[in-house]
Amino acid sequence: MPIYAPTLPPAPDLSLGQPPALVLMRFDFARLWRQKIGRFFGFAFLFLLLWKVARIYIDFLLQTNQTFKPMQQWANAILTQGAAFQADLLNPASYLLWFLVALVGGGLVARDTLYRVRPLMYAHPVAPKDYLLAKLGFASALPFGILLPFALLPWAMSLVLAGAHGPVWVTAPLRLLPAMAISSLLMGSLAVGASSMAATPRAGIGWVLGLVLGAGTLASMIHGLTGLKAIDGLNPVMLAEAWPQLLVGVDKPLVAWVPALLGTAFHIGLWTWVAARRTRPSEAVI
Repeated sequence: MPIYAPTLPPAPDLSLGQPPALVLMRFDFARLWRQKIGRFFGFAFLFLLLWKVARIYIDFLLQTNQTFKPMQQWANAILTQGAAFQADLLNPASYLLWFLVALVGGGLVARDTLYRVRPLMYAHPVAPKDYLLAKLGFASALPFGILLPFALLPWAMSLVLAGAHGPVWVTAPLRLLPAMAISSLLMGSLAVGASSMAATPRAGIGWVLGLVLGAGTLASMIHGLTGLKAIDGLNPVMLAEAWPQLLVGVDKPLVAWVPALLGTAFHIGLWTWVAARRTRPSEAVI
């Protein structure tokens, strides 16, 4: 008797459901939540946030309570309210935040490389661009979400206590949020690019820290030998700290406008290109 081919199920409708990039990002967030990796960092950042809010409340008491009037002149010297104070609201964009990004982002791509997950993803309706977008989005959303309370909570408390005359500018979020976005994208692209060159998550952490510290050390050495301050645009840590200073109008930022633009574009472009090359389908099957 003749042998007939088995009946195949109907092809799925790929227009249904969430985009693949969002699904992958949700999976990475769920994995991070299960690992409970943020307890130490959560307490550290919470302490810094409470200190920012306490400074605003102390300044409000010095301005309104007559008992503290003799201390007001002394406090004005340490509780500055100019552009430097606004930029200082985002000072967690330093080595502590970079270390968290390295600890979490170092394994984003390296873990999939170790367990050879990408061939399975690419066999399903997940394009390489979706995979890259998901990893970049997750690695950039993590520092942005951490910095968001530092920009909004002191601003909201300043408005509630003193209105438009508070220590935090009314327009501060309009300046700080773009700075946070640029710094977060810089951190995310470097973390994903470094993780794509590693074979294990531990090696990915080392790659991220090595690139951050190595680029900073190289920039400092060239600056010390040549006296060329513009070379600090190669230092990722200084770039992340300089963008809030630039957008709020600090007189002497860590990095000037042109070096900051060129250095940020160089890092984001380079590490995004490296991640795109290292996550191609041909690299997924070894």
